Amino acid sequence: SPLISSSQWLQRHGLKRNKLSLSQILSQIGFQHREDYVSTLRKFVASRYADGLFPQYLRVQDGRVYNLTAKKEPILHFVDCLTGAIELYKQRMEWVTSESRQIFGVILESCITIVLDFGTVCRTEFDLCRDGLSMVLSQQVAQLAKFNLIRTAQDLVKWQQKAVPVSEHSVESAVKWLWKLDHMPAISHTSFTEALLEAISDETVEAVYYFTVGDFPKDMKQLLLQKVSNSPYPIHTVSFNAKEEETIIFLKEMSQLTSGRYGKYYYYYMISVLLKDCTDRNM
Repeated sequence: SPLISSSQWLQRHGLKRNKLSLSQILSQIGFQHREDYVSTLRKFVASRYADGLFPQYLRVQDGRVYNLTAKKEPILHFVDCLTGAIELYKQRMEWVTSESRQIFGVILESCITIVLDFGTVCRTEFDLCRDGLSMVLSQQVAQLAKFNLIRTAQDLVKWQQKAVPVSEHSVESAVKWLWKLDHMPAISHTSFTEALLEAISDETVEAVYYFTVGDFPKDMKQLLLQKVSNSPYPIHTVSFNAKEEETIIFLKEMSQLTSGRYGKYYYYYMISVLLKDCTDRNM
């Protein structure tokens, strides 16, 4: 499954894991040109027995010289392996930076709750966010086991009481619910705290994704950090169009405090992804 973090992906497909790092390849196709300290000269002197016998490679990082002794076939084998590795890296990069992953990151857990905090967005931005979230639901959440949605508001708006199993019907139902939400800028400064506490009280989930738009009220930061500091689950923050550095620092801090991840995105990402999706569907 591609739903693994990039660090996990590198553990499986990285050059070192597959013995394709530069030092690993050099050790298999040659040997290091040695230097020994000659006490009478009081300096290091490179051995000369291999001079002219083998092609040599200078490793720029540390200045070490390697004598290349391998025949053509093993070298061509490594060329093929590296070409394949480069192609894998390109595919991963294209996958990570495309579609809903470009506007939400990669959802890694099987059971999640997404907390929606639209802040004080205008109607156009509200619809844009819902377009993006619809894509996240149909592309990523559809591959999970359980999910729920909670919207921060004066009175909490929950799609379901607890996370429910993923099915074609439940994903469609969640998208419809999303589009029936009223455009009502947040009035209560404590609504996001209540929504997050409600999300982490659900024992069936593995993580909470906090989708927040714009900047965060300064006077509420410490209260929220206190409230979520003992969260049994990671809280991953998905920050949209935050302009103040203080908001970004705060959201990073909240993620780190709960062993979550932080992602920062902007409207132009969402617009470009949505336009491409429309174009692809109309072709």
